[in-house]
Amino acid sequence: MHHWSGTPIMNASILHQRIRALAALDIILSEEEWLRVHRYHHNILQPDTAWGSVDNGAGDHLHAMFTNTGTLLKGFDHESPLSPHNREDGEIYPGMYDEVPEDFIRLLDQHEETLAREDVTFCIWQEVHSPEWKTGSWIGLAMAQENESDAEGGVAFLLGYIEETPESYIDWAKDYYDIQGMSLTAVTEIYNGAPISADLIRELNPKRDVFVAMDELQQSGYAVQRSEAR
Repeated sequence: MHHWSGTPIMNASILHQRIRALAALDIILSEEEWLRVHRYHHNILQPDTAWGSVDNGAGDHLHAMFTNTGTLLKGFDHESPLSPHNREDGEIYPGMYDEVPEDFIRLLDQHEETLAREDVTFCIWQEVHSPEWKTGSWIGLAMAQENESDAEGGVAFLLGYIEETPESYIDWAKDYYDIQGMSLTAVTEIYNGAPISADLIRELNPKRDVFVAMDELQQSGYAVQRSEAR
């Protein structure tokens, strides 16, 4: 087992909060599920487990699993030399799942269709009793065999989709969703985990069907205020 010393990764609880907020914003801004980049569901894999993901539509993805025992990040950068598809033997990079806690391995095996266990270029985890991010032996091998910029398997690239501030999300959404003049106050409320009201949805996307958005948000595990939806 190695302590992660590469691209800095935010605290797991903050990361959890960010992914939830980003997925909620994507639900509000896009009624087309396939166009969304960020997703989040609570209890969909198993009770007391949250799953967040990034899918950029170009073949790259990040899966984050938050359980009572810790957090696992599994990413796939399709251009990375660590990708099984870019390796001569077509196999997962050696040591990728070394020493990953058994609870997470079980989740990866049980939900192969969702979590794409075989498509992986990095795997990093954090346990609740220890704030340090850890990784298997793959990182040492990659550092020895690959260029430094390639050795992380796309960590910086994929974590870059987890916008750390409301301002940076607005900048990203301007380009991706072609939305101008987004309310910083409204985005900040969602970043702070406030219950999502009809007015908040209308402020962010006046064209969105409020009731459909609220249903989706609630099914994904967000607190909504339905008293204003009229």
